[in-house]
Amino acid sequence: MINKKKLFSLVALILVSVFIGYENPEIIETPKNKIKNLFGNSEKKQVRPNNEDENKNKIENFKDEFFANSFTLEIEKIKPIDFKTAGLFFEGNNMKIFSQKGEIIYNKKNKKINLPQDFTIEKEGGVRNIIYFQKNFYALISRKNKNCYYSSLINIKDQSKVFDTKCLPIEEDINFAGIGGAFTFKDNNLLITVGTPTHQSDIIDMFAQNNNYLYGKILLLEKETDSDKKYTIKIFSSGHRNPQGLTNMEDILFSTEHGPQGGDELNIVEMNKNFGWPIVSLGTRYGGKSFDYKKNDKFTNPIFSFLPSIAPSMMSNCPHNLKDYYGDYICLIGLSLREMSLIIYLVDRNTKNLISYEKIFLEKRLRHLALDKEAKLFTKNDSSFYFSSDKDGIYKGLFKDFR
Repeated sequence: MINKKKLFSLVALILVSVFIGYENPEIIETPKNKIKNLFGNSEKKQVRPNNEDENKNKIENFKDEFFANSFTLEIEKIKPIDFKTAGLFFEGNNMKIFSQKGEIIYNKKNKKINLPQDFTIEKEGGVRNIIYFQKNFYALISRKNKNCYYSSLINIKDQSKVFDTKCLPIEEDINFAGIGGAFTFKDNNLLITVGTPTHQSDIIDMFAQNNNYLYGKILLLEKETDSDKKYTIKIFSSGHRNPQGLTNMEDILFSTEHGPQGGDELNIVEMNKNFGWPIVSLGTRYGGKSFDYKKNDKFTNPIFSFLPSIAPSMMSNCPHNLKDYYGDYICLIGLSLREMSLIIYLVDRNTKNLISYEKIFLEKRLRHLALDKEAKLFTKNDSSFYFSSDKDGIYKGLFKDFR
């Protein structure tokens, strides 16, 4: 029999497992082991292999296959990570991995990114995205100076500033996860998304309709001819909530954007268009009523709206073999967080309508695709590509066995 002290400990551990372990399943392991010890544990303990490098390689070289409609997707974990990425870039055959907490992993070395002292990871902030432009890496970051929360685009080589946003009001409603940061190029100029960093503030959301604020916009940055560090910043489009995907395909700008509850969007973005947030959306307020979803000639409708939400993250061009397979259509590859899927979008070249989208469920929160220096999907000769999964790993993907 177990005594009262052990019985009390057992009950306490069970309660902890129920209330904490539901959201954090990995935490359950500690009380489980202690419960076993209360009764005596006859199981043999696992012995860590002597060769840790060999064990690590087994973890990194994990492979899996997923059957899609017309092909197979093979994925291989090439590096485990315990953070959320801010960007993946290739230089030659070497990958640079940037983290949201402000680090870079390159050539098997970890070091901190050159960031200003008021850089903050509060309010789900940090390095929201890394942009490569004009032979330099730039970071869209969150900052806190006294009681002022704001965002900046800076050159991480020397911390020189490209732009600052204005201070955000209503401190308790700020959430920098909504800041966007997707980018692409158009006519040798940079396009970058700056979302509305909140989940529930009507005031912050309405900045998307106010051209005195950079929030809720896609910005066009043109380099000034007499300076290597100064840019002319123009509002390219407005009325955006949280665009995390942006790519230029055949001189057509596509973006994917988070709605609130439902209402995620695939958009074709054009100069001076207003996409309606927060006045028009097919999503609903968090815990509240629907937005206005009636057709309004003042605003541009998405070419597709996702109901329910999929939380689309990055988007780019398809790898070569998939693009060739779907040669009659514009082929886009996207990632999703909530839906935990890799998504293939097919768009009609003539009508610009979305013909189909195919979700390949990987059971992972997918965030970044690895890019080359031209902001295109980095692919090897065999059409393999790379992507990140939150606090899980960097993966190599390959579409194969086309049917």
